[in-house]
Amino acid sequence: MDVILLEKISNLGELGDLVSVKPGYARNFLVPQGKAVWATAEAKTRVDERRRELAALDAERLEVAQAKLHLLPAELTLQRKAGEEGRLFGSVATLDVVDSLAQLGITIQRSEVSMPHGPIKDIGEHTVEVILHPEVRKTLGVTVELEQE
Repeated sequence: MDVILLEKISNLGELGDLVSVKPGYARNFLVPQGKAVWATAEAKTRVDERRRELAALDAERLEVAQAKLHLLPAELTLQRKAGEEGRLFGSVATLDVVDSLAQLGITIQRSEVSMPHGPIKDIGEHTVEVILHPEVRKTLGVTVELEQE
């Protein structure tokens, strides 16, 4: 399934690129999110005409991402209840990281937090990656401590 990208997507392509992706990825994610359009002759001409406008929009997103990057702390500390062996009752997921940053006055989306090893289930120091833009990433230290009652 061919689509034309309306923004840079990591591991896929640049703005205005014609790429071939699986139909479900295009139908369920790229097109509904406004990240791509179906590759028709009409769409190709429209994207060529709008390329400058889309490039300016992408540059604006990059500036916003870089501004947010400087606001992010180097480390977050979260307190959770845990058993004697250090296993958490529950886990620390992306929503917990987003909520902790919101308490600091920094608004990010859940989709911008990457936890490649899954939710955090143990007390200790862990890392998560915040991806604000395909070109703007920051590794954030997350320390999970035992909650004092």
